[in-house]
Amino acid sequence: MFATSCVVALVVAVSPAWAAGPGGWDRVGHGTKASKPSLNGKVLALNTQRAGSLYVAGAFTNAGGDAGADLIARWTGSQWSAIGSTPITSSPAAEVRAIAYDPATGKVYAGGTFQDAGGNTSADFLAVWNGATWQPACSSPSRPAFTGNVDALQIIGTTLYVGGEFQDGAEIATADYLLACDLTTGASRSILPVDGAFTGPVYALAADSVGTLYAGGNFGNLAKLPAADYVAAYRSGAWQALGVGAGPSGGAVTGMVRSLAVSGSSVYVGTDALDVAGIAQADHVARWDSFTGAWSALGANTAGTNGWLPTTAYIYALGASGSLVFAGGSFQDANGTKTADMVAFFDGTAWRPIGSDGSKGGPLSAEVHALTVFGKGLYAGGNFTSAGGDSLAQDLASYALRRQDASISKVFTSAYAGTGVYNKTAKGQVRSVSVLKGGLEHVYVRIQNAGLTAASFKVKVTGGTSAIHAHFHQVGLNSPYDVTPGVKAGTHQTGLIAPGDAVTLSVGIYVDNNAGPGTSFLITTRPSSGTGADAVKTVVTTHS
Repeated sequence: MFATSCVVALVVAVSPAWAAGPGGWDRVGHGTKASKPSLNGKVLALNTQRAGSLYVAGAFTNAGGDAGADLIARWTGSQWSAIGSTPITSSPAAEVRAIAYDPATGKVYAGGTFQDAGGNTSADFLAVWNGATWQPACSSPSRPAFTGNVDALQIIGTTLYVGGEFQDGAEIATADYLLACDLTTGASRSILPVDGAFTGPVYALAADSVGTLYAGGNFGNLAKLPAADYVAAYRSGAWQALGVGAGPSGGAVTGMVRSLAVSGSSVYVGTDALDVAGIAQADHVARWDSFTGAWSALGANTAGTNGWLPTTAYIYALGASGSLVFAGGSFQDANGTKTADMVAFFDGTAWRPIGSDGSKGGPLSAEVHALTVFGKGLYAGGNFTSAGGDSLAQDLASYALRRQDASISKVFTSAYAGTGVYNKTAKGQVRSVSVLKGGLEHVYVRIQNAGLTAASFKVKVTGGTSAIHAHFHQVGLNSPYDVTPGVKAGTHQTGLIAPGDAVTLSVGIYVDNNAGPGTSFLITTRPSSGTGADAVKTVVTTHS
């Protein structure tokens, strides 16, 4: 007896609010045409202090097809624009490494390696856009205020703090590597007690809500404080060390600090050091509690014995949003995870990778230098040539805060196809199953929260015939266990899913004796806002 057969396709799709690449990351606009990347050079700084605007800076000479957008540009969420009609510089080797925005005046401050900003011979390494022209930002008696690179900017009240690789800022002998400038008058001053208080460059600045300034870099014994190595705090007119540890002079941090972020009383420090404050799990990223004065680790590796990040890692960028902490830099295979390259996030309990390259590799092809949350997504800037497997997502890319990852298997417990893969065609996300006419087989669809915040997802099915039909049960859901009516109506919701967690739908495929070929089922999931499209497919062969 020969078997007769027909083919049925079951497709699970995740609808987009924007189009993401196969690994979940999305390009940010495009160049002169849709087939061109939006930027033509690396991104080193991001700033979102102006409502509805993302300022982007680095080494590019074109943004969104605007040839006048050199080194710094503005993205509104839908459109690129230059900052004024006169570029900050035409030097091909120059970079903008830091941005600050003053909400009181609307002025934009840019620091970097450039000279003669906007043609002004006094605007070297730091300049301010006043709405019409680029001007010097800090006064100096007889020469430009800065003679070396500016790497970090931070505004507190009416003061702009400038950190970098310069010495004698504004011709002040004690203003090595750090200078304070009055935003109203432009007057410059030092906040260091003696010449040589800083022994090396300042690469990162941050502030908390009570006006404390945090500085990180490659210095030791700041202001003659033995434990003020690589990072320190300035409050109430005095410098303070951040705790003690195993450093040569008793400092908690034993290697260069490249990035800082603050959320509430938590100060997050990105460092080359391992075992911050003697804590075995505090490798490369650690938390200082300004209220309790204590250091702590952020999670650990699987064994719980060391940090999650690899032994060699450089954290160039940190960001914090609520309970989430984002880290970007140069690292690979964190905790042995192949997708944990260059960027990751801490969800309050554990570190997690963010997307992939659309296969089994890390999402970004090279290092990350800047991170921020803007609108409904996380934005990463760096020197990468692709993000999420999209070769047009160069130097800047975004990842939706709310995103789901659908995958499929014939076995409930394992062998899911499509994990970490996002596409509309189900490429790489297919499972086949053979069903006897008059019989039943199952496939399992897992909906994982691959976003960065807890979310609930709606599920809807369309398609099928009267002879080939599907029934849905959400595994572990007590009431109602059979969710088929809600899925058909598009009203079923998975319930709140934490980042990294998942729910599974058991899909029963029923084939009647009179079944014929040519049907499919489309299952669509939608969060409350923003995600990329994803699809999984099962090919069903019926036989007698």
